[in-house]
Amino acid sequence: MRQEAQAIVLAAGPGMRMTALTSHTAKCLLPLGTLPMLCYPLHLLQQAGFTEVSGGRRGSGAECQQGGGAVQPQGGPGWAVVSTAHDPGTADSLRQIASKIKKSVEDVIVISSDLVTDVQLQDIMDQHRGRGADLTVLTSPTPCLQTHPPGPKTKTHLNSDIICTEAGTGRLVYVVAGGDYDESVVLQSSLLHCAAPLLLSSSTQDAHLYIMKRWLLDYVLNKESPCADMGSLKAEILPHIVSCQFSSEQHTSGKLKLSGAVEREEWDDLGRKYNSSVIPSRHHSQANPQPPVCLTFHHPGLCVRANTLHTYWHLNRKIHEIFDQVYPNSEWQLRHSSAEISERAQVSEDSVVGAGAVVCDKTNICSSVVGKHCRVSPMVRLTGTVLGDHVTLVSGVHVNDETDDISALWVPSCVIENSLILASVEKKCTIKNCIVTDPNKIEENKELSSTWHMVMDSLYIFHEGL
Repeated sequence: MRQEAQAIVLAAGPGMRMTALTSHTAKCLLPLGTLPMLCYPLHLLQQAGFTEVSGGRRGSGAECQQGGGAVQPQGGPGWAVVSTAHDPGTADSLRQIASKIKKSVEDVIVISSDLVTDVQLQDIMDQHRGRGADLTVLTSPTPCLQTHPPGPKTKTHLNSDIICTEAGTGRLVYVVAGGDYDESVVLQSSLLHCAAPLLLSSSTQDAHLYIMKRWLLDYVLNKESPCADMGSLKAEILPHIVSCQFSSEQHTSGKLKLSGAVEREEWDDLGRKYNSSVIPSRHHSQANPQPPVCLTFHHPGLCVRANTLHTYWHLNRKIHEIFDQVYPNSEWQLRHSSAEISERAQVSEDSVVGAGAVVCDKTNICSSVVGKHCRVSPMVRLTGTVLGDHVTLVSGVHVNDETDDISALWVPSCVIENSLILASVEKKCTIKNCIVTDPNKIEENKELSSTWHMVMDSLYIFHEGL
């Protein structure tokens, strides 16, 4: 029996735009609120009825299986993990897990592990099938981020995606990734043959969620296709497929042409299915295979990829507002029931406290995220701060030398504001607008502000990639 769809989550990206955070933790396992970011696309798939998910994650097989178990949602889809190369592109990841992709499915959903959205996946599937699309790409407005990440002010210099669609139909006719052009882009003259006016936008992003026919994925993975030499799904393969809509040649330079990749039996199956449907589609009364049809599904709501420090920080700071949207119908709570919060601790309503966390008395936590199994000792003040999992903040006791009375003088041991803390802080200090991943570079009783010098990599490098 032919299955409807299979889901693949790409989780092997090294996070090259946020190396300060991913030097010791895989990007897909970085916490967003109280959950690893990989949980959000898995929950999206679970809400659409998926019971099994395949994924590629960087590392050894044992490490990948351990990581997969760490993010397994309760009652969620099964998670089959495949080890990939040290630094794979998205297309390379697909090739590594090709053996896990079933031949019996009609459509394959490919989604990035860093996507956080409130879109309904079933709505995208309905459009994809109802209109007989070969490829459907989720797009959304480029997010306008109001929060500013810690550390010195930097510019990523990343251009916006350029997306051109056919007015009224949402047909994708041209796409170029943000990092693949400088000051201008060149539009092919073949685009002028479109029947409807074209809409060219630099304020629309490719959200890295794709639905494609199984035969189209076979073409992408075929060693004889032009895609065999391409490493990026978004930057290389997607523009190639879109351009094939306007190509009439069957073969180029001895390479397999996309229009000749679909098998006759596959096309006949699609024709029988859609000709018996009441929904008009491109397969109605089409006797011969046609060039592919690429559509966009534009979602005007929440749709953000946590693939830069800026977006990762923004999502963590807003998670208390958006959690019910991006993780609906869940038993997870922003203030976990297993967390121990002292009655004498002051924790604001917009703060997030993870499972197993301990918040001692005489602490003040405002607009912050406390990760799983953290310990916030007495006399600590957090404001607008994100603590990663398993972080301990030192207890502060100053003793009056004259009376030797331990309760005579109490002052905050740690004052942390607008910072991202991914390592335990066991020295009394003040930290403002910083990222901490190396506790050995924190000096006792010092004030640290707007600096990267506590970070493992003193130079923050921006690099194109997942």
